[in-house]
Amino acid sequence: MDCRWKRQHVLRFLYIMSPALLIIFGGVIVGSVFTGGWWRLGVLIGYFAVFFIVETRILCSHCPYYSRDGLMLHCLANHGFIKFFKYHPEPMNTFERVLLTIGFILFVTLLLLAQVPSIVIVATTTPFDKSIFITLITLIGASVIGLIFGFTFLFTRICTKCVNFSCPFNRVPKELVDSYLDKNPDMKKAWIDYGYE
Repeated sequence: MDCRWKRQHVLRFLYIMSPALLIIFGGVIVGSVFTGGWWRLGVLIGYFAVFFIVETRILCSHCPYYSRDGLMLHCLANHGFIKFFKYHPEPMNTFERVLLTIGFILFVTLLLLAQVPSIVIVATTTPFDKSIFITLITLIGASVIGLIFGFTFLFTRICTKCVNFSCPFNRVPKELVDSYLDKNPDMKKAWIDYGYE
C-alpha cells in the first residue's frame, strides 16, 4: 500500500491519467473552435467543479491523507486540492458511493459526448471539410483509447494500493485494510462505530 506521500506516486498518477484528460479536453476545445459551439466548454468547467469540490467532499474527505494538517491536500492522486471540508474518518456511506460512481460515469460520458456535436455539425455542413472531420474523429477515437488505458491502469496500479479503503473502486485486500486500521486507532474506531467487521 502507498501509506506515505511521495512525489513519485503523484507523478505515477499524472502519467496514467493526464494523457487521456489532455486529449479529451483538446477534443472539446478544438471542436468548439471549429464549430463556434463555445457552450460545450461548460462541460470542462463542470468537470473542475465536480472534481475539485464535490469529489473532495464525497471521496477525499474520507481518506487518511485528508487528515493531515494544512489547507492543501497532499495525496497520491488529487495532490494540491483545497480542503474545503472537515476530515471524515468513517467509511463512505452508500449515498456517497453511488454519487461517486455516477460522477465517474458522467465524467467519462459527458466529456466524450461533448465532442459529438462538433462532429455532427462538421459532417452536415456544406461544403464538407474532410480534414476537420478527420481531426475530430481522430480526437474522439484517441479520447476513448486514452480513457480505456487510463482507467485500466488506475484500477490495476493505483486502486490496489490506495488507503482510501471505502472508495467503491478500492482493491486493497481486507487483511491489509485490517492491518492498517490496527495501526490507526481513531480511524479504526470510526469504522467499527459505522459497522465495519
